Amino acid sequence: MAPNPIGPSGRAAARLSLAAASVGFGQSAVLALVPVTAARTGLDPAAIGGVALLGSVVFLLCAPGWGHYGGAWRLRRLFGALAALMGLGHALFGLALVLPGLPAAGALGLLAASRIAYGAGAAGVMPHAQAALVRGLPEALRPAALGRLGAGLSVGRILGALVMAAGLLGSGAPLLVLVASPLLLLAAPDLAGGARPARGGAGRDFLHAAAPLLAIGFALTIGLGQIQLVLGLFLQQRFDLGAEAAAGFVGATFALVAVAMILTQLLVVPRLGRDLGRNLGLGLAGFAAGSGLIALAPAPWFAGLGYVLAGVGLALATPTYTTALVARVPEAAQAAAAGWLASVHVLGQGIGALSGGAAFRLAPTLPPWLCAALGLALIPVALRLGRGGGHQDGPRPVPSSRTVATVAAPESSVASPNRAP
Repeated sequence: MAPNPIGPSGRAAARLSLAAASVGFGQSAVLALVPVTAARTGLDPAAIGGVALLGSVVFLLCAPGWGHYGGAWRLRRLFGALAALMGLGHALFGLALVLPGLPAAGALGLLAASRIAYGAGAAGVMPHAQAALVRGLPEALRPAALGRLGAGLSVGRILGALVMAAGLLGSGAPLLVLVASPLLLLAAPDLAGGARPARGGAGRDFLHAAAPLLAIGFALTIGLGQIQLVLGLFLQQRFDLGAEAAAGFVGATFALVAVAMILTQLLVVPRLGRDLGRNLGLGLAGFAAGSGLIALAPAPWFAGLGYVLAGVGLALATPTYTTALVARVPEAAQAAAAGWLASVHVLGQGIGALSGGAAFRLAPTLPPWLCAALGLALIPVALRLGRGGGHQDGPRPVPSSRTVATVAAPESSVASPNRAP
């Protein structure tokens, strides 16, 4: 099937970045409103956490599902359906906050329904945006386009938190902005869908092509989940900071990391060469060095600098393995591969939070040391991937395929890796 021309101007890629920003906006806005949600619904943190977990599970299940079965639709039609689900989720969330006299059980039901609807819709956006860019751009232009897509996700997260913070004084306008934010998906270019997935027989070939890169994404997000969970606790234990001081420092550090990752994806990623192994190795080395700096930090600002360095490493590595993964599989499986990657990102961060808490109990410096070791251990794998392995389409190579070694590094998610709602 002929590729969908994105064009050299970058306008279509920028419009897809708006769609990614909508997802990030919804994710961070809901998190920023957790204190308001608890106050207005009377639900305790455990109940709110359970609702968030439900949204994560829905996202985890739906991302590969949309990847497998959504490709037959034109992109704007597909994104219109996803926007409707996301808007419904936000509307139900808003109702749970504004309906007077709503019993706790009713509020819990509305919140659960909102997370199901939002998670089901948001799960399909990034996989199809990534696949559309890979399908419609030559390899030399993919890194910059996917980096911009990831930056759009991160910018949306920052704006979501800022808009909700501005509305905590009592105005209902931020909730209206939240409900309307999925309309950004309608700005997506009206591209044709990808090839229909083949029926049967491709599972083993798909797994062989995708498994190494999915494993790298899974491992790195385990490390990210560990650092995010324990950084504040580490600062308290290591430097005898109070809870409020540690929380403030971590919040400022997270904001700085987000900005550093956005700048890396917009300014550095497009200028990298086309050596997959080298670029992925650089990202992994940055992640390992930053994690080690956190463990060795003689002062809080050293720990913050270490997290910034680790975030920059992730900003280099994530687009690299995302580009390679989607380009490594045949066209019919590209959106599915991106969907599976989104799911393993969510799963990895959840497992990272659990394992990071357990490791912190054993030794406060154990989580960052584990992350440093993980980054270093993956570098030989990255270099080996850079030396070989091509696109696959069943047992025969695709006529237009090129080797993975020519796939330019760098997206997602990610951005910092895609997160569940």
